[in-house]
Amino acid sequence: MRRCGFTLLEVLISLAIMAMIMTTVMQTVDSTRMAVDAIHNIMETENNGPRIVERMREDMENIAVYDVKDYKAFKGVNRTLMGAEADQMDMLVRSRGKTAVNVPGIDRPVYAPLNEVGYRLRANPLRDEFMELYRREDALVDDEPFRDGTYTMLYDRVVSLQIRYTKEPDVNPLWVDDWDSEIRQTLPFAVDIFLELEVQPRRSLESLNIIGANRARLEFNEVYHYPERTRWRFRNRLHSSQPGEEDGTSSGEGTDADGTTGGADAEGLPGGVLPSGGLRTGGSSRGGLDGAKATGSAPRDD
Repeated sequence: MRRCGFTLLEVLISLAIMAMIMTTVMQTVDSTRMAVDAIHNIMETENNGPRIVERMREDMENIAVYDVKDYKAFKGVNRTLMGAEADQMDMLVRSRGKTAVNVPGIDRPVYAPLNEVGYRLRANPLRDEFMELYRREDALVDDEPFRDGTYTMLYDRVVSLQIRYTKEPDVNPLWVDDWDSEIRQTLPFAVDIFLELEVQPRRSLESLNIIGANRARLEFNEVYHYPERTRWRFRNRLHSSQPGEEDGTSSGEGTDADGTTGGADAEGLPGGVLPSGGLRTGGSSRGGLDGAKATGSAPRDD
């Protein structure tokens, strides 16, 4: 009797052909996944680290140096969290705020022109090996310019943040870990920012526990130099003036402390800008937003 079917040899040959086809397909799928992950990591690299460093630079460039009470405009504190550098930095920034302020009687968002800004880190509650970086913003200025405000998270996988300061230019500058402009009565010559973070992987946490992942830790370094013009204004406690307000005149020229008028002084500063002890005719920078401060809870790690 004749039987229909495949011989053992035919079955083995079919299985071998299917195995080769599946191997080729899986290699193609794996290569595609790796390419997508690489593109994602590149995008994370270009978007997060440079964005954070650029935000810090922008705030330092717009530091407020006029009408600063007791030189309280800049403060850097050396901190350690979970065995890693977790420095914090606070300053007064004279630029349009990033967080809207609700003002009674005004039905539209208002952004303060002067803000207290700071950077803080706290432990990541979901991933013990990382920290979360927050940007603090408090509209206008109160008696405690380095506290309170609204906190916005910038990144949640920060490994370390180290900020150093130097007082003057040198071939081998002396870097310090803390800076308080109220005590030193000057701004640092340069601020060195070192940020280390880990790229957010595309894989889920479940897949990380099963197959593992190649973690990419990236380092970003930025050195910002405060212009000597800005530091000179801050050291000499200059105050903006409005010509004609103090002496009852309405001329367009500023009046110096010695009674002279003109466009610029010996330091090259524009007219109407006077050192401490001269005429101080500028009004309060708080304006009609007084009492309309944005508030929020600080991220605490202790």
